[in-house]
Amino acid sequence: MQTSWLTLRKSLLLIGAMFVTGTLLAETTLSFWSWRQEDVKSYNEIIAEFEKSNPGIKVKYTAHEAKSYNTILTTALAAGSGPDIIHTRSYGSLEKISKPGYLEPLDGKVDLKLLSADELGGTTLRADGRVYAVPFASQTLLLYYNKDVFSDKGIAIPATWDEFKAASRKLKAAGVTPLANGTKDGWTAEVMGGIFMPNFYGKAFFNDVKAGQTNFDDSRYVGALEKMLELKEFMPNGFEGVDYATMKQLFVSSQAAMFAGGSWEIPGFRKAGINFGIMPAPGAWTDSTRLVSSFLDGGYGVNAASKNKEAALKFIRFTATQPFGQMLTDKLANVSTIEGAVSSDPLLAQIAEMHNNATPYIMLVGYRFDKPTGSTMLQNGLQQIYAGTKTPVQVAKDIVDGMKAWDN
Repeated sequence: MQTSWLTLRKSLLLIGAMFVTGTLLAETTLSFWSWRQEDVKSYNEIIAEFEKSNPGIKVKYTAHEAKSYNTILTTALAAGSGPDIIHTRSYGSLEKISKPGYLEPLDGKVDLKLLSADELGGTTLRADGRVYAVPFASQTLLLYYNKDVFSDKGIAIPATWDEFKAASRKLKAAGVTPLANGTKDGWTAEVMGGIFMPNFYGKAFFNDVKAGQTNFDDSRYVGALEKMLELKEFMPNGFEGVDYATMKQLFVSSQAAMFAGGSWEIPGFRKAGINFGIMPAPGAWTDSTRLVSSFLDGGYGVNAASKNKEAALKFIRFTATQPFGQMLTDKLANVSTIEGAVSSDPLLAQIAEMHNNATPYIMLVGYRFDKPTGSTMLQNGLQQIYAGTKTPVQVAKDIVDGMKAWDN
């Protein structure tokens, strides 16, 4: 009798051990790489919701430094490794990793019906027309202003270019730097161009230049570059050496009254406790339509070499759902690309309204597919314009000549 009991006990222990071992073996851990260091907490909260519905899958979110992310990612992918889930950038950056076959095509594997054709265009490879990532957020370029500074100095919020210059001169006379932006980091100069220039080259220009009906030496574009020079007197002293971090510090410390940046800055400025508002850049003249630039920020893709591809696809399917889009909007203060994701955040609602008068962020959306990219040429050109080494006409010609080289 005792022997039978011991035998039964051993059998039960063995079955229990096998069950535990089997459970552990069945659990899959997915690596998820991104450049969004500021969003670690929010992504971990979103991932926790996915894991509740998928108890056999764990997701580890790793955020790399933004500037080096592309290099870190492409180096890993070229070596046949890298993460299971890839936070991709869009347009030309996406092509760099989808064209060599590093990304799994998602057509027929993920339900993309809640995403528009325009949004999917940012994650579609031009060569084969296939979608390689689920779009994650729409970003908008706009002007931030410090409500307290404007109120304390008794200055009205400007709506037109002339009003903007007049308000800026009053701020400067009151000892406040009107515009926080510098030009040390070329990409921030391009962002500044994306905020102010569309109001001078107009909404039709992007389609005209993409259709080959005009070029970047068009008087509309050259005129917009010339307007950028008028900002020079309102930028910080020594603006050529002012980098992105310094720009933000000038704004959040109320040393500068305005900041030209992207909608992605909202969470950081809120965390800093600054009383700010947002608006499109001033219109070219009274009653003119005030335009903003917008673009798809990136997407979520699957490493084609992943050993956990099916589990990774489960997570990617989750990113294409309304609940995910809603969480992204609520937790990250981003405008989700998912239909049905609606934010109660008044600033995001204001941005959504601005999208009625949006034009593509021109060099990112249309001209980052070849080298030198349109962004590189514009960034260098704006730095040269502000340094006084080239004129807007010369910069426009450099861009035209640089793009001609793509065909050779």
